[in-house]
Amino acid sequence: MFSFMKSWLKKGSSADEGDTEIKEESVLSADQINLAETGETALTEEPMKQGEEQKPEGTEGTAVETPLSLHPEWEQQLDTNQKYALMFMASELPPISRGNVSLAGIKIFPHDEGVEVTAFIRNGLPRPIRFDHMNLLLLFDDNKLFARQTFDLSAVGEIPANHARPWSFLFLREHFLITDVLLSNWKLAFELAQKKLVLPQQLELEESWIKALSEGQKQSLIQLAKRLPPLQPGEVNVQAVQLTRGDDESLRALLLFRNGSPKSLSFEKLPLVLLDAQGDKAAEGIFELQGLTVRTGTSKPWLFIFPQQSLCKDEPDLSRWKVIVPSKS
Repeated sequence: MFSFMKSWLKKGSSADEGDTEIKEESVLSADQINLAETGETALTEEPMKQGEEQKPEGTEGTAVETPLSLHPEWEQQLDTNQKYALMFMASELPPISRGNVSLAGIKIFPHDEGVEVTAFIRNGLPRPIRFDHMNLLLLFDDNKLFARQTFDLSAVGEIPANHARPWSFLFLREHFLITDVLLSNWKLAFELAQKKLVLPQQLELEESWIKALSEGQKQSLIQLAKRLPPLQPGEVNVQAVQLTRGDDESLRALLLFRNGSPKSLSFEKLPLVLLDAQGDKAAEGIFELQGLTVRTGTSKPWLFIFPQQSLCKDEPDLSRWKVIVPSKS
């Protein structure tokens, strides 16, 4: 991966060239790190060294510069001019708010196995940090998802306090959600930092869903988005995504509402029946949706929990299933 960046820098690229414009940063605040509900080990702070002065984790309005910090491998392999180019790019970064970490994209390269993205990882904490496994996103055209992949960032090493470290990320072709797009307007992002995410076929995920969905549920939605046909004008339907059984014997159905009608659809209360592979009623209930709205031309997921007392069959065959809105009798 590193060879692409080296070759580009060797051509004399510098931060004042048009194709080296730093992309919009993806910012991860301190309270977004190590969110327990995601099961994602994101970032750990290094313990304070003996004799080190305690600094405040953050002061409102405080911003810090983040000069260049090279990984030892980069330090060894880059020549003086290449290091200077990166140092100049890092110096051109705007100050970062104390207590935040961020990704600032530098360059995207075609690769035999996919695409390689180089970015600055910026540490705005007053002490060194190390990363573990994290989900990163490659976005285009206003938060549309091009690729999502888990990276082992332990190889990045320790990033000193208030420094920026360049790193390259190879997104493999198998993780592409779409292929026929021009990645001229792209952004590298932390998944946890996203306020909104748009999957293919205009499937929208809000911040609360990005954080609340399990890894399996996210993958199910992504795979579904890849194979769903586009909405036809006027088409409104509900797609079954995933069905799981809770520890309390409840059935948890993840559904996708698709709205091809010319106006937004809102739901306050919705009766649903879950049918098993035999077409038998496995569960039923009436759900309060607190104003679920699906904008025209978009799709939105929603989780429905059928408690144990709503189950209608002792041993339903759930190898196949669907959820329907019962007709009024």
